[in-house]
Amino acid sequence: MLNRYITPICLLFTLLACVSCRHNKIPDIPPRAVVRDGVAITLRDQRLSVLRRGKVVKDYKISSSKFGMGSSPGSNRTPLGIHAVTKKVGEGQPSGMVFKGCKPTGEVVKADSGRDPIVTRVIQLAGLESFNRNSHRRHIYIHGTPEERYIGRPASYGCIRMRSKDVLDLYPYVYRGMPVAIECCSQSTYMKAERAHAQSIVVPAAIVANLPTEDTLRSTNRPARTRRSSARASNRLARARVQDTTTGRSLALRRSKSTNSIQ
Repeated sequence: MLNRYITPICLLFTLLACVSCRHNKIPDIPPRAVVRDGVAITLRDQRLSVLRRGKVVKDYKISSSKFGMGSSPGSNRTPLGIHAVTKKVGEGQPSGMVFKGCKPTGEVVKADSGRDPIVTRVIQLAGLESFNRNSHRRHIYIHGTPEERYIGRPASYGCIRMRSKDVLDLYPYVYRGMPVAIECCSQSTYMKAERAHAQSIVVPAAIVANLPTEDTLRSTNRPARTRRSSARASNRLARARVQDTTTGRSLALRRSKSTNSIQ
């Protein structure tokens, strides 16, 4: 009697699993803009690429948020859009060094040790668009993780996780003000957009000067006047205009509801 129901139940669970996987699959949408000299993070295939003149010079597997994509505070999701590097932390520290509040603690952990702290190196990011300008306050980083067995699939709480050896290799290539594009497409789709002469971006020096510093992370105990100054700096970033590296023309970073392009 029981055997009559085993096959239908198994088929039902298989169908539900397939539907769930299809529903959670990251869409391969063409990027709104490309970074030809900077970092491209493509979530569809969980990759981080360093590009120079439109060519991939470094390519790593990463792990983005297991909660999906988004910029809402407390969502633990990975934000999309254009970002810039604000600070690099960890120079001279050994692989596996644990960081708390972007400060080395003196503790070193091994890969897949059962612990899940931020380790090895920390690359802080700030969002340059109105919808992701809270990325810095949300502590969205590129950093090393001891949970290396999960690299290559979404597993983080919003940050971009890397193997310690990979983040050590990446560290010398990035600098303050370097543009970082986080897109939900695959690397191949991203590079097709680059070859099709999609608009490319660079962060002007005036915007780099207004990027947050490590001190802005500790904003709760600062005087109101200082907090207002920080808010004005954030608003300037939200209104930031970046430049097309080919034409030099300024581009307003505004998300279009009808197209996936920079207007």
